Amino acid sequence: MEAVPSNIKQIINDMANNDKPLSNTGLADLSNLSPEELDFLDQVWQTIEVTRRRKIIVRLVELAEENFELNFDSIFKNCLKDPDAEVRAKAIEGLWENEETVLITPFIKMLNEDSSEMVQAAAAKALSKYAMLAELKKLGPSSSSRVSQALLAILRDKSKPKEVWRRALEAAAPLSLPEVKKSIDEA
Repeated sequence: MEAVPSNIKQIINDMANNDKPLSNTGLADLSNLSPEELDFLDQVWQTIEVTRRRKIIVRLVELAEENFELNFDSIFKNCLKDPDAEVRAKAIEGLWENEETVLITPFIKMLNEDSSEMVQAAAAKALSKYAMLAELKKLGPSSSSRVSQALLAILRDKSKPKEVWRRALEAAAPLSLPEVKKSIDEA
């Protein structure tokens, strides 16, 4: 097993220290972490207080948006399980460019089961790229069906919070389905 380089350990430990300012340069070095480095980060992450985790995830999303060469997807995927709703929602946002079909299942689960309305809405929004891929026939039939069924289930559920319903409608909009057109007309 490859050891975690000392510079990465130092960056992660500094990141966990509330007394140290977050360094964009240090955070950028967390791009494309190896599995061992990611495991180390995950161990330390659990010890970081929630406001600091929120600041870190926001900064990582900003850095990824500013520089397409930076890839924090492995960190964002780990953060989908964070106990804090704001961190989970921001992690979903950070995965916006990622079209891996393995993300469909956790996004659908978060849409249906997450305790936070904010996370449910973010998950619905994240499914929109898969709805578009489905409509363009760039997604397999099984995945296409799962995405459309998940979004349609939300549209049928009038008890869902308005923001979640609205995001699901926006996500489903590319789908050429009568039920989607009906929902759009009713909205």
